[in-house]
Amino acid sequence: MKKLFYYELRRVLCHWMFPSMLVVNGLYAWYILTGDIIRGVADTAPFSVWSYCAYLGKTMPVAVITILLVLSGYYSKKQKQVEILTLAAPVTGAQHLLIRSGVLAVCFLMDAAVIVGVAAFFYKSFFAYDSYAGYVLPCLLLMLPCFFVAVGAGHLFAGLHQGLCYVLMGILFASGISAPDGVWDLFGAGYFETYPLTLTPGRSGEPGFFLSRQPAWIAARAIYLVLGLLLLLWKVRRMNRKLTKA
Repeated sequence: MKKLFYYELRRVLCHWMFPSMLVVNGLYAWYILTGDIIRGVADTAPFSVWSYCAYLGKTMPVAVITILLVLSGYYSKKQKQVEILTLAAPVTGAQHLLIRSGVLAVCFLMDAAVIVGVAAFFYKSFFAYDSYAGYVLPCLLLMLPCFFVAVGAGHLFAGLHQGLCYVLMGILFASGISAPDGVWDLFGAGYFETYPLTLTPGRSGEPGFFLSRQPAWIAARAIYLVLGLLLLLWKVRRMNRKLTKA
């Protein structure tokens, strides 16, 4: 399985599309930072957790589309011809799907590394700021549900028809651009741009960031995460049933 994983990962990394999308992610991240985040969001500092999470929320749609572009390639006609060779390996179709999902996870981590790296360079260059410990948990709560929902729904849609994966991209991108406020905002930009305005500013002049005071948002993130995992597991079980019937 390791050999198959490395084979699948190498195929993605060596294809022109993924490295190109990493560049697009980096340029878009810089555009968001210098255009929106540099002023801060909801009357908070540009380097506050509120502003940083809003930044991630604005960049996540492009990162998710990058992953879905890779995923859609798994369901192309050309890929089905290649599968004649890859399926000769001693793994089931369900295991193969999980291996590919692992490849997508690595690609998402690379996307995240670009986005986080650009932000680190921005904060260091413009504000001489490099204290990021308080960002870690909110960022994980924001990014992981986005990934699992995209991968779970992506396998579901593309499994029915490859074109439906592009429909899903359009839906997610439109959702990200509109940035609806409220805890159910999948990408979180709308939530982090509006929720701080409802809080009382602290001594620093802006509201403090405390996850303990955001139970509804955490519950929504957990539901999105579980939903994505359930969609992925449902796809795995469906593939196992097909093999059993065959």
